[in-house]
Amino acid sequence: MAPEARSILRTLSVPELRALAADVRADVSGCQSKADLVKRLGDSEAVATALTAPAYRVRPVLAAKSPAELRTLAADLGIDVAGCNTRRDLATRIAASPTAASLLPAPPKPVAPPDLGHEVADTLVQQGRNQDVDLGLIDDLLDQVRMRFEERNYDRSLELSREAILLAHGTLDAFGRAAWAYALLAAQRLIEESGRTGHDVEPAAVVLRDAKVAYASGNLAANEYLLENLQSATKALYSQELQQMRQSVYASEDRIAQGKHLGADMAAAEEALGRAKEAMRRAEHGAAREIVAATDRAAAEALVRRVREIEGMIPATERAITEARHLGADVDEAGRLLEKAKVALQRGEHVLAVELVQRAERSTMQSQHSQIERAMELRFRQIERAQNLVTYLVPIADEAAGYDLPIEDVHRFLADARDVLNQGDYVNGTVLAKQAEERLRGIVPRLVEERAKRGITKPPAGRCGSCDSGDVAFLDDGWARCNACGASWRWRAPSGLWERFRSLLRE
Repeated sequence: MAPEARSILRTLSVPELRALAADVRADVSGCQSKADLVKRLGDSEAVATALTAPAYRVRPVLAAKSPAELRTLAADLGIDVAGCNTRRDLATRIAASPTAASLLPAPPKPVAPPDLGHEVADTLVQQGRNQDVDLGLIDDLLDQVRMRFEERNYDRSLELSREAILLAHGTLDAFGRAAWAYALLAAQRLIEESGRTGHDVEPAAVVLRDAKVAYASGNLAANEYLLENLQSATKALYSQELQQMRQSVYASEDRIAQGKHLGADMAAAEEALGRAKEAMRRAEHGAAREIVAATDRAAAEALVRRVREIEGMIPATERAITEARHLGADVDEAGRLLEKAKVALQRGEHVLAVELVQRAERSTMQSQHSQIERAMELRFRQIERAQNLVTYLVPIADEAAGYDLPIEDVHRFLADARDVLNQGDYVNGTVLAKQAEERLRGIVPRLVEERAKRGITKPPAGRCGSCDSGDVAFLDDGWARCNACGASWRWRAPSGLWERFRSLLRE
């Protein structure tokens, strides 16, 4: 939609916007704020058509006036504003009046093309343009004059000299009329091109008419100053037209550069601008102006598409932030950047909005990455803790197997725990290891009994091999632990069963 239509929508209140949506049957469900309504209605062609009515077009004019100025304007137009207390009420009452259409600027009147025709001169110009001018005949005749003179044939040389002079006068006259014809035609084309683009061409048209009158009279030599004046007048028109065309081209280049900076696809606009420059080089200013207008439309359409893409980036980023927050990631910074992006988008600062949305996306991904790293680190610690428990229980089960105690369930739990932990499932691996630990806890007293039967007792004292501390605890399950440094080792030597089971764990 055109910027003028958007400015009209911004002057309407929320109830007026909803009433407009109802009139044109536009869907505004989900729109909570005025900005949402303006954005939704701004994309509707039906709304764009409705806003062409004078009651809407006059709203921006009224919005720029103070309450006092509105009351004065209402009095001038004979509009009753009784009961209107606010500026919005005054503007609404005035806009609804049929006389408010007088506040709109009058449409520009079409400029009639200048009358450059001259019945006699135009016919002569076409004849002069098409006639052949052969200067070679004069040169050949002059050579004959020179040859007869060298032959001392003076009478024939005199006769040929006279013929050469007469032929030169006739050829020069034809040459002059042809040159004048092309000069008049070129000036007429320039004046017509400038007239189609709205320039004041009447001064140049007056000179062209005088030059055609002179051409029709045949007195070209006495009126050469007209060609000089015509050249000056048309050159001024051409320079003015060329300057305006260049300004239009530069403005289009700026729009394309801004769109590309925003990330819009400006290929179609750039192609059209190239054709406009080529038309301007050929002095086809009318065609160049039309192509520049097409360039601006293509750039505007590409920019609108890019803005819609930017608007679509915000909900996607919001969903990513919500998902990251559900995973426990700290996305407060990303949320703050996204809110700033929304404000920038409402203000039309699209470049800033894109940058803020991209920063919000990066911040979200960084937060997710940090959360995933913490989760992976926790997972590795849990797996390591479960594997350490399995390693701790294996020699106890081995000793119990050496005494023929029933540990089939324990072996099965430990084997399953090993397989599950190798697959990275620390939850089920820990559960299985805990189940094996519970079974072995009930078997430890029987281990003590079996050792007593075989005369195996715990060492009364010992020293830690790591820190050489004497504060060592010897446990009934066959493990020893240093209370100083936390190191642990088996005081009960392992058997071959334990070694075979450890080889299974390493596989």
